[in-house]
Amino acid sequence: MPEQRMYSAPDVDLANLAEALNQWFQGQGYEAQVLAAPGEGYVVQARRPESWRSWVGMSAALNVTLTPQGENLMVQTGAAKWADKAVVGAVGVLILWPMIIPAAYGAWKQKQLPDEVFRFIDQYVVSGGKVPTMSIAGAPVAAAPASSPRVRCPSCGEPVREGAKFCDNCGASLTLACANCGAALRLDAKFCDNCGAPVGAAS
Repeated sequence: MPEQRMYSAPDVDLANLAEALNQWFQGQGYEAQVLAAPGEGYVVQARRPESWRSWVGMSAALNVTLTPQGENLMVQTGAAKWADKAVVGAVGVLILWPMIIPAAYGAWKQKQLPDEVFRFIDQYVVSGGKVPTMSIAGAPVAAAPASSPRVRCPSCGEPVREGAKFCDNCGASLTLACANCGAALRLDAKFCDNCGAPVGAAS
């Protein structure tokens, strides 16, 4: 069943949004393409690329139509042949019984897809055109790189930005030297990397 939403999006570049959506689909394992639509709009089509899906009647594509209307953006989603999923299930009982579960799962995933598309566009519009990092429900998302723990100034205890030579808060020098061997120390070091002496202790 087609769905549509209207967004207030005076500063959104429609071509960039269409391409971002296209890239997002491809990142989720879909075959996708961007087509020009009447009225300076775009249609983004997405479908699963597996050839067996077309053989069992599951090759329908999701169309996402992006149409500018003044300072607003009309977004419509729709897919062709939703009824094919039920036919595949019925035929699968007689002929292709191993395909019943994938067909039912495919129908469920395709039903979820428009909701995920609207969520992507919501975040894109709200962020002013920044591509959201999200995936389709159930699809793995690449883990964000773990951020290193923030180092604190030895004088005032405030967090220090990476690479700073002086504390932004109190101005203390952040270049520390080992009292034992004179080697440079990391701010968070408990022991000297050069001689192994405990920081703050001289032998």
